[in-house]
Amino acid sequence: MKSFIFTSLLLLGALSQSLNAQDVEKREFLFGGDKPLRISGFGAPIIEFSSVAGDFSVSTGGGGAVLFNQCFFIGGYGLGTVNTGPENFTLQIREFDLDIHTYTNLRRMFGHGGLWLGYIHNSHKAVHMAVSTKIGGGAVGYYDFDFNNWNTDLGWDAVFVFTPQVEIEMNLLKWFKVNVGVGYRLVSGVNETYTNADGEEQSYFKSNDFSSPQVSLSLMFGGFGK
Repeated sequence: MKSFIFTSLLLLGALSQSLNAQDVEKREFLFGGDKPLRISGFGAPIIEFSSVAGDFSVSTGGGGAVLFNQCFFIGGYGLGTVNTGPENFTLQIREFDLDIHTYTNLRRMFGHGGLWLGYIHNSHKAVHMAVSTKIGGGAVGYYDFDFNNWNTDLGWDAVFVFTPQVEIEMNLLKWFKVNVGVGYRLVSGVNETYTNADGEEQSYFKSNDFSSPQVSLSLMFGGFGK
């Protein structure tokens, strides 16, 4: 009788180990659920509307990412300003030779790029929600829009950029969807200064000139089917 009980326990233990092993083998997914991991990807031109130093600004660029189970994605992006600020902006700067140089018709420049992360909720629905964030680095500065001084670049400064946002996505085709996002672009690291005509140190930009609420439009091309 003892031998029978001992043998039964051994068989139950072996069966349990076998079932556990089968259960582990089925776990081919990465982020949860009961389906195998599906990997696809997408690329997207991006347009961003915001403000720079109180002036309306448009940035364009693009990005691409690897998409896991139509739910999470990780990739990269790059954006640069198209128009940032008024023309005929003038700075008088005392250069290293102590002469005063006047720069007219200046335009602000701003570009950044880096990591792009996101989560898509109920991606199978025709209209659904998503969240994402862009984390990157870039540079700000001025250039002289006067063609006689086309190569004049001023105040270039490296910056850190963090842009979280919430989004609405619309599935139009298995390979195409539209994404509209609203968020806030946080920019830090602006600290370049110059010496003005009076010999005083002044900042090219204020620290919050480039931090702004923003609206983005992305046209996303990729594998969005089941």
